[in-house]
Amino acid sequence: MNSDWLFTQTGYDPEDLNGLGNRFMLANGYMGYRGVLEEYGKKQLVALNLGGVYDRNGDKWRETVNAPDPMTITLTRGDQAFSVLKQSPLAHTMTLDCQHAKVSRHTVFQAPEGTVTITSERFLSAAATHYGALQYHIEADFAGDFTLRAGIDHDVWDINGPHLFNYAQTVQDDTFCVFARTGEKCVPIAVWQNQFLDAPAEASIERATTGLFRNYQLHLTANVPVTLTVFFGVSETERDDNAIALAMRGVQASDFATWQAAHEAVWAKWWAQSDIEIDGPVDDQRALRYSLYQLLAIAPHGVADQSIPARGLSGQTYKGAIFWDTEMFMLPFFLATDAETARSLVGYRIRGLQAAKQKAASYGFQGAFYAWESQENGFDATSDFNVTDVFTKRPMRTYFRDKQVHISGAIALSIWQTAQWLNDPKLLLSGGAEVILECARFYLDYVKQGLLDDTIVCDDVIGPDEYHERVNNNAYTNKIIEETWRAALAVIDWLQKQAPSALKTMLGQLHYADLPQLIAASLPKLKQPLVKDGVIAQFDGYFGLEDTTVEAVRSRLLDPREYWGGAYGVASQTQVIKQADVMMMLALFPQDYSPETHQQNYAYYEPRTEHGSSLSWSMYAIEAARLGLGDAAHDFFVKTATVDLTGQSKQWAGSIYIGGTHPAANGGAWLVAMRGFAGMQVRDGQLEFKNQLPPQWRAMRFHVGYHGRHYSVTLKAGQEQPEVEEN
Repeated sequence: MNSDWLFTQTGYDPEDLNGLGNRFMLANGYMGYRGVLEEYGKKQLVALNLGGVYDRNGDKWRETVNAPDPMTITLTRGDQAFSVLKQSPLAHTMTLDCQHAKVSRHTVFQAPEGTVTITSERFLSAAATHYGALQYHIEADFAGDFTLRAGIDHDVWDINGPHLFNYAQTVQDDTFCVFARTGEKCVPIAVWQNQFLDAPAEASIERATTGLFRNYQLHLTANVPVTLTVFFGVSETERDDNAIALAMRGVQASDFATWQAAHEAVWAKWWAQSDIEIDGPVDDQRALRYSLYQLLAIAPHGVADQSIPARGLSGQTYKGAIFWDTEMFMLPFFLATDAETARSLVGYRIRGLQAAKQKAASYGFQGAFYAWESQENGFDATSDFNVTDVFTKRPMRTYFRDKQVHISGAIALSIWQTAQWLNDPKLLLSGGAEVILECARFYLDYVKQGLLDDTIVCDDVIGPDEYHERVNNNAYTNKIIEETWRAALAVIDWLQKQAPSALKTMLGQLHYADLPQLIAASLPKLKQPLVKDGVIAQFDGYFGLEDTTVEAVRSRLLDPREYWGGAYGVASQTQVIKQADVMMMLALFPQDYSPETHQQNYAYYEPRTEHGSSLSWSMYAIEAARLGLGDAAHDFFVKTATVDLTGQSKQWAGSIYIGGTHPAANGGAWLVAMRGFAGMQVRDGQLEFKNQLPPQWRAMRFHVGYHGRHYSVTLKAGQEQPEVEEN
């Protein structure tokens, strides 16, 4: 097996439960299974997370649902449990094969008579996303009697649960089923399982309060392996009357190879479209492929109008909600490699327009104000108290729901970008144009107090840098408003030429017949940021804050989990920022600023940025690559591509757990490779590339789609012009 695709961890660290679960996660777009061992339980953060299935328990945060675990297995001999939870193994490795999307383990335990070796391999099917399979192999170098226990564990881990109630257990034709309903909306959740043991054993069924299990009394012959094959299915459906139940009852032990081959064939297709080959450090190649694996694994392939949560399918962190991360950091990857999935991502936002309009109306605005933490149908799950003070243990008021108005622009521009990149006018006529116009209308209403003035200001907002809340004229936010208005005018112009009746209907529904005139009049009056010695002020008054260093601010912490932002955070009255803000604006709109502006702002803001968000490194990497700072760009690339491999990211905001995978950073790694190192950009409707490889890379090869055409691109160190071939 090519080591460029494998990630192996040797040795067992009981303190690394969270990192292990993230690094070795499996997913197939419908469900995600954390990188755990078969003997783990809810205390070890086992989770089979279901994308798009939400529940609220009482007044706790609403979050995605973790289904019962169909891959729980334990092995014992008398009083001895062959489990890392009970004894330190003699040897242990865990491996993620990114090429084939499967996880394996190899563990050796000591017994009084000799050694016992457990190996396993599992996958979540990419070919049939409601299914998964596991093979569990046991071998002892001595003969003896053992008890093997396998089944469905419904004593699951939840952050704000429990979420499943009214459990029922059934066994029909040797097929197990555990059925439950969510508490809030009574959504049915069913998990089926079939087991096949390739050795004679006396078996009995155990109906426990925590799950449904089968116990095998098994005799092992010395050095003769025994295999337990497990198939399972998961769905939000009634337990008996559905295709999944019928399919599970018809499965045979020999189907494991068939299921696996179908699964791997789908992954081979995905990799053919999206892989990036690097001639450079093997660690860089592996980290980039790991990032692409994470994106491919959690994407809603073949499902209409679905999106990707900020923590993927790694668990319930951030309520399983969709953030602007998807549009800004993940969508570009799918636009270039998988047009169908890209359409699904923006389709989710089009479907959420009504919720966005209702949110705007709840604040007294017209237009569409999109959710900061978006759940099904665009419902905003953001609480008013997102952080808990580590000292008082009291919730802290935050304004992410109220003041992160740049989210609407991110969505409007992503739809406009998608329609242009895919050359797909149908996207605009099927709701996309309406979203763009409603977002533009929201911004007009948000700044309406200044429409009659010489200068239009946008006060009381939060930009990407969340350490500074409720600021005036955040440069990034104003730029997003400006570009949203420009996109709206472009859409109106296109509709006037291509679908005038549709435009008339839309403007009538908006009750804003003069929308184009208002936008055109407002654009030149929108306040531009203060520029001092070439540096763009992040917001009004930014330069008047204490100018200090990140380390100086960090030294003021009284508790390492203390929140830096909010009204009284250690960074809030300083120029130290959480993440790329002005630099994100420059990275997204490079052609609108001079080379000197890019250089001066990079030099100013980078030392003042804590990079407290995984969204930050990629923006600085892109800017560094464009500025010819190859070593710095490479360093930032490594940080964003390895965030889940190293575990070097924030796990807490105050006392709130924010751990999990970081798909925006994974998307950021692709953005660095493409927009940074390959210099990819669209100019005058044409895709262009510029060789900006870091000194550590000798060559880079990839595929990219644009306007329905597909290209193979090769960049080589010292070669100014890339080799571009249309496929």
